[in-house]
Amino acid sequence: MKLINIVKTLVGVFCLSIAVGTILPAQASAYTYTSKEYGYSIECPQKPLGAIPLIDANQKGEMLVFKNEGYTILKGWIVATNAFDKKDIPDFDKMTKADSEKYAANLIANRGYETVLFIPVNGHKVMYAVWPKEVYVDSNKDGKNDKKPQQNTSQRIDTYIQGQKTNYVITFFASEAVDKQDMTDYQNGLMSFKEVSADVKTTDNKTETSKKTTKKK
Repeated sequence: MKLINIVKTLVGVFCLSIAVGTILPAQASAYTYTSKEYGYSIECPQKPLGAIPLIDANQKGEMLVFKNEGYTILKGWIVATNAFDKKDIPDFDKMTKADSEKYAANLIANRGYETVLFIPVNGHKVMYAVWPKEVYVDSNKDGKNDKKPQQNTSQRIDTYIQGQKTNYVITFFASEAVDKQDMTDYQNGLMSFKEVSADVKTTDNKTETSKKTTKKK
């Protein structure tokens, strides 16, 4: 099924689930991943095969790998911190419906997203942006896009979250066919995402906040 059709169907279910206070069905092997270094926790469909720091001097965060073939990463999430400046992106919670529609249309026209939606997550609006599976490029550098689109090597969704400590972009990507379970897992991850303090201990499938004790004199 085409990614955009899955997204439109699942986002409708996603928003309904939020409205009635439930989360979409998750896999039994769900795993809560907590990053003390980057200050967040998120529910994953499984324990990540690896967590790879982003190699970018201007961008902090990490890639959570869920599937690979050798050195090729086939499926995963990227959690980028300090991902955008508040001066460059408006406060989603303060945007009217008309503002949101205008902003989404501008991003589709100028950034290249296929769909941009504003959805409620944990009491705040986040921006959910889907990259197209097919893109038009200027392969011969003549200033005009090719008549036939090229296939993207991966399918990708970016979700912009304005946090208290910093701003995040959580990206789903896959270099293979995407199904409804992939989208359900990703959306459950978004629902579970939260910022955590540096005094958090992590254990398998569990997140614990360490307790500080003081000795009596």
